[in-house]
Amino acid sequence: MGLLKVTGTLSLDQFWPQGSSDADTTKVLVGVTNRSFAFQPHPGKAFRITRVFRKAVVRGKSGSRPPIDKKDRITVRLQGIDAPELHYRASPLGKRRATLTAAQIERFRKLNKEYRQHFGETATVALKKLLSRARRVVIPCTVTTFVDSPNEVYDTYARFIGDIHVKIEGKTININRWLAQQGWAFPAFYNSMTRPEIENLLKDSVAGRRKKNRLWKNLQAYIGRFDFKLVFRGKGVNPDPRADAGPLIMPKLYRRLCTWSVYRKSRIEKVTYKKYIANPAYTCYITKDFLEQGVYSAPSHLLSDFLKPGGVFTVKPTELVFKEEPSRLVGANGKTVNRW
Repeated sequence: MGLLKVTGTLSLDQFWPQGSSDADTTKVLVGVTNRSFAFQPHPGKAFRITRVFRKAVVRGKSGSRPPIDKKDRITVRLQGIDAPELHYRASPLGKRRATLTAAQIERFRKLNKEYRQHFGETATVALKKLLSRARRVVIPCTVTTFVDSPNEVYDTYARFIGDIHVKIEGKTININRWLAQQGWAFPAFYNSMTRPEIENLLKDSVAGRRKKNRLWKNLQAYIGRFDFKLVFRGKGVNPDPRADAGPLIMPKLYRRLCTWSVYRKSRIEKVTYKKYIANPAYTCYITKDFLEQGVYSAPSHLLSDFLKPGGVFTVKPTELVFKEEPSRLVGANGKTVNRW
């Protein structure tokens, strides 16, 4: 498998509370030179500059978006981890809007705020404190991802899926793994990841689970009711770790609970939460099965398979591998970009 390496810079101002970036999604400036993207087809081979992303678009669930924005930045989804939500808004109504009454749409509009989980603020501040040790507001970074084709790089929301590496006090740190090791993020495995990537994060999570008063100690199996009072506090407020502490569920479950709860309270959705997550789009595998049998042989499941009566979710974040939703990198000629 090949390795794509991106060189750029990371601005600390983007992170909450100065900005709105959270602990597992960030923006990296890549427009410093026209040589930011380099691909290595095999270990030991030389890296070669590639410019295939410059005139392309990513087509996915969010429509068509450029892989590099107008400010020469890529949005990076830190691969293999999921931090608590700092600000999450229920999914848009989409085509469903045409079937709704004006009253339903108005209720949805009023309810559809940016909500957050406990520890979403604190995890972000912890990452920012780590990066601040570089003693620079803008720090050099490298983003890497193991892929063979340019079409494998971006997710369905046009986010670059990879690991971010920074140099802090003379030591190179993988941010993804640091967050898992420190207990500030749960693992979130996808079938696009390699076996070593999953196994490394499993080891990192063992260390993270030992950290007191962090995510693992507050993870609960009971889904419970959605807290409509826990909303994003916006930029410029003072962090308060004590007020930010509290129980939380897997962020992936939280995001679906948020959308379902807003829809339900708006009188748009009638099905139960269990039926709502019984969706083929949420296909997943047991991690042990995935590692032993591979994506083509391991039995697949729906998230709802693990939600028992009483609202108890029976598996932990380390025990699931999710199916990556499709996206397509399309060049100026309208064809899928498969070559560097």
